[in-house]
Amino acid sequence: MRIKLIRILFLGFLGMITISGCSKSSKSVSNGSHPKDLFRIDVGSEAPSLDPTLAEDNSSTRIMYDLFAGLVDFDQSNKIIPGMASSWDISPDAKTYTFHLRPNLKFSDGSPITANNFVYSWRRLIDPKVASPYNFLLSRLVNAREIMDGKQNPDNLGVYAPDSLTLVAKLNQPDDAFLNEIAMPNTMVVSQKNIEKFGSAWTKPQNMITSGAYKLKEHVVNGYILAEKNPNFWDAANVSIKEVKYLPYDDKNASIPAYRSGGLDMTFQSVPADQFSQLRKDYPEELHLFRQEAIYYYDFSWNNPELAKNAKLRQALSMAIDRKVLTNDVLKMGQVPLYSTATDTVEGGKYKGLDYEWGSWSRDKQIAEAKKLYAEAGYSATNPYTVSISYNTNDLHKKTALAVAAMWKSVLGVNVNLQNQEWKTFIQTRHKGGYQIARDGWIADYNSVTSYTNLYECKNDQNNSHYCNSKYDKLIEQAKADTNQDHKVDFYREALRIPLNDYAVIPLFQYTIQVLVKPYVTGFDSNTNSLYHVQSKWMSLK
Repeated sequence: MRIKLIRILFLGFLGMITISGCSKSSKSVSNGSHPKDLFRIDVGSEAPSLDPTLAEDNSSTRIMYDLFAGLVDFDQSNKIIPGMASSWDISPDAKTYTFHLRPNLKFSDGSPITANNFVYSWRRLIDPKVASPYNFLLSRLVNAREIMDGKQNPDNLGVYAPDSLTLVAKLNQPDDAFLNEIAMPNTMVVSQKNIEKFGSAWTKPQNMITSGAYKLKEHVVNGYILAEKNPNFWDAANVSIKEVKYLPYDDKNASIPAYRSGGLDMTFQSVPADQFSQLRKDYPEELHLFRQEAIYYYDFSWNNPELAKNAKLRQALSMAIDRKVLTNDVLKMGQVPLYSTATDTVEGGKYKGLDYEWGSWSRDKQIAEAKKLYAEAGYSATNPYTVSISYNTNDLHKKTALAVAAMWKSVLGVNVNLQNQEWKTFIQTRHKGGYQIARDGWIADYNSVTSYTNLYECKNDQNNSHYCNSKYDKLIEQAKADTNQDHKVDFYREALRIPLNDYAVIPLFQYTIQVLVKPYVTGFDSNTNSLYHVQSKWMSLK
């Protein structure tokens, strides 16, 4: 009975500290007056970068998928298809890929795209002076690690062009995910001439040369980005929409009135938690809801001595969070409780069963163990732990932080401060480890467990907790090098248990996508796109 009382007290406390959602507004009526050549979409925030080499967030990459193109592409089932390369060959040892480019490829200014442009783009991605947070995508290429560590020149990267229409990539060892990795926008082709001429200003509308279906037309910082169809794109004949307007709604509560009134054609990948139920009633055919290949978690800063040295404290904080209450009673948007360092859906469920054993315990037992660990960690009612949770502006993140703070207070007596930051500032703070506990999330870039394993590698730029365990890194290397698929899975499973048992982070839930799409937008298929990589060239406006 005690657990029911705690649950009631928690929900009551949360109800006092949360802010209610916006009042209901009338449903929009489609009267056929929408623009026929302009696609207006919410990208969630001002894009921190329009340089595909440096892009690392969902807002930036959504735009990059429209502005740039790569050797390979993907369809709405997340399957690799030909892109600028019409075909490719893989050597018997799976360590050499030979790509055959389409003839007469052009940048948006009409200049030719050749295999050497890809050589330049990939060398730039791996160059430590550029400091791309996604340089790991090419880390399997010959000499890549040595270049990233500053021990070799980027010119020595294992990629070359024997002629203008052929690109050869040489890997140190087989990489099952390689084609998926080079479908990411960071590996897409950019103009060397353009970048060398304008330097960091090359991404301004008056300077930018693109390679994708669209080219940059206007950019009003914190206002909008406008792109127009690129007539020189190799597949321009199949691009229907003439212009795309990207609107950075940091506040999801502001994007919904825009959608209702007809000012938005497609929202970002989540709607305000407080409005979800009403939106589902108002737009049963327009609200797409599906489970996403993505995880939501909290980082412990391993730069913080108090957290880094106290495993019992980290475990107590993780166990004190009732993930079922969080997902079912607080967020209520279909999220699935998470007790592991990877999802149980990636690669068709190969990594099921890695969950914390205590995830299946009764809530009473979880609480008792969390309190015991908290005490053993050196804290009590008279000596409570005080911690800050950092998160970026977003209704979901705020609601989650308030819920976690309430749980830590009610179960352990922890004092929690909430620190909200604008997105650009927050990602820099998180990268530098300048926090105690920070909101984090990871959307799998491709349907491979290696999209998650990167998060816990010692020197990986996406490891925002700055956690490091050499045993983990060694097992990951063994998994990548092994050609036996069953052995690979075993190595990866063993590796993923290490950050799990070290309590490197706090896994919270698996994301869902909740996106509103106007009925006159055709060509969008949410049924199979669990990675939620979206391109405007797929769509048209009726």
